[in-house]
Amino acid sequence: MLSRRPVLLLTLALGSGLLAIPPAVAADSPLSIEGTPGGPLVGSAPTTVTLQLSSEAAKAIRKLPDRASDGPAVRLAVQGVKAPAGASIHVFVNLPGAAGETPIEDPHYVGNISSFEDPAPGSAGDDALLDAAPALRGLKKAERLLPGDTLAVTLVVVPGSAPADVSISVEKIVLTITPQPR
Repeated sequence: MLSRRPVLLLTLALGSGLLAIPPAVAADSPLSIEGTPGGPLVGSAPTTVTLQLSSEAAKAIRKLPDRASDGPAVRLAVQGVKAPAGASIHVFVNLPGAAGETPIEDPHYVGNISSFEDPAPGSAGDDALLDAAPALRGLKKAERLLPGDTLAVTLVVVPGSAPADVSISVEKIVLTITPQPR
């Protein structure tokens, strides 16, 4: 049984800031990392954006379980894409040397972004949301690839899907890791 004195002292210590209990970091809070391309995708030249991972994000990626149902959701958002109608962009992780000819069977392949109509003048562009977890799981399993403190996201215009001199702007890339609710 507590006497009044320890409870009073604890209350005073907490109230005055002498005893600080750090707020619990919610285990269910999403982690987000973003990066901005240095310029537009021009022609068939790839554009790579390097995301600086926090230690928590790097740890979450290294610990991705083999089964999707057991792990967090890992989403890659490519935001503000202004591509002409018919343009198709392949997205890869940790493959800065990706080219238009890199097959989608490559384990670094995350997904495809397709534009169905020309962007309206002054529009913010389109956003695409891709599931990056399968690619990261595959890389981890096949190559024992464990990302360090960075993750490279490479965008490549698919040859023949847009004019050779196309210029496609991308506002930013955001990686979000959302733990499964407990």
